[in-house]
Amino acid sequence: MYDPPPEPPSESDCCGTGCADCVFDVYDRECARWRRRRQTGEGDRLRRDLLSATTHKPYRIVSARPLGDDVHAYTFAATPKSVGRLPVAYTQHVHIRLADGLSRPYTPVALGDDDCSFDVLLKAYPGGRFTGRLLEMAVGDVVAVRGPSGGVRHEGYDSIVMFGGGTGVAAFVGLIGSLLDDDKCETLLKLHYSCKTLDGVLMRKELAGYAAYWNCAVHLYLTRERDWSQRSKSFWYNENITEGRISLDGMAEIIDKQKDLRTLWLICGNDEFNQYFFNAIQNYNIKRDHIKLLDNNIKDLKVS
Repeated sequence: MYDPPPEPPSESDCCGTGCADCVFDVYDRECARWRRRRQTGEGDRLRRDLLSATTHKPYRIVSARPLGDDVHAYTFAATPKSVGRLPVAYTQHVHIRLADGLSRPYTPVALGDDDCSFDVLLKAYPGGRFTGRLLEMAVGDVVAVRGPSGGVRHEGYDSIVMFGGGTGVAAFVGLIGSLLDDDKCETLLKLHYSCKTLDGVLMRKELAGYAAYWNCAVHLYLTRERDWSQRSKSFWYNENITEGRISLDGMAEIIDKQKDLRTLWLICGNDEFNQYFFNAIQNYNIKRDHIKLLDNNIKDLKVS
């Protein structure tokens, strides 16, 4: 059983800026969980020795490929080569650190079942220091990875409604796939995914496959398509695509359909996106405990 005790972080692992989720707080929680597993005997075969929430571990770049609109898909695997599955739950994120100390959190969209690997999507912003440095690296180069952190519990809900913007869909792809793989899962899944253009829809083939399941609906919103009549000819059979963003009237309709269900509301996008959907949901008196933001960039979320 691969379940060593959590490794204590070093002083350099703390950025010293007073994070709400300081690495030393993470260490205390991981120690408590490890003690519970030891006491209850609820161990497993996850490779906890290869990924730590408190210390960085070496991972090599296995592959890197562009997906369009400056978005790239990266696969990282433990080094040296290892067998097993990493202890990451979908909706959690890992921190990837480069040699110069730059670090960013990413949500894995897929996990290797037997090679201790994970896939992430990253957006290369003009002038972005982290992505600029990472894009200069080659397959086989090594980065440092710490995690997992965050994540949400979804057990006990009749339905999960997800709002994703741009690369924010990465927070939901793995979760949806894992739930659909469970033959016993009857949770209703609804993804509302907003992109600028059809070419910017990430993992479109995977999303179309998910939408074929009886308990999963995928709705795409294209906010900046210029020639809608021409572009609509490129829609796939049974794709549910709307021009423009989700309006407040549209939100009212979405929320009304959930009134008889115990629903978990998940949001992941940029700050403006997160604020818009958070406020829209809150305006219908949905309990804050049932609303989860998977992007923590908003330090002072404004509640209207």
